[in-house]
Amino acid sequence: MPGRRLSHAQALVSPFDSSVFERKRLEKLFGTYFRIEIYVPEPQRQYGYYVYLFWFGDRPAARVDLKADRAAGVLRVQSAWLEDWAGDRAGDVAGALASELHLMAGWLGLSEVAVAPRGTLAARLAPAV
Repeated sequence: MPGRRLSHAQALVSPFDSSVFERKRLEKLFGTYFRIEIYVPEPQRQYGYYVYLFWFGDRPAARVDLKADRAAGVLRVQSAWLEDWAGDRAGDVAGALASELHLMAGWLGLSEVAVAPRGTLAARLAPAV
């Protein structure tokens, strides 16, 4: 009988994606508490205005607040946060996330990715992009 299969998937997931939209299911299955903070006043936001989850392997490993600065041609990572379970994989997560951010930037017609120094993953992510 084969052993456990590991998923090597990685993807940025919109807050409106069906895998994220059902918040109770997301929390029950993965222990990930996620709320859209678009309507939360800025001083009360925990993670940012428009936050994407970053799926790494078989569950969310990080979250990033993204903004497309079309005038400057830059995908801005306003903040980057590592999920608690992924602490010992921060380098792997940062590298994989950097790759996905460049894919997204290209898809949006942006030439650069810039990481602001905010969040528990920002310091690891910035040199990876």
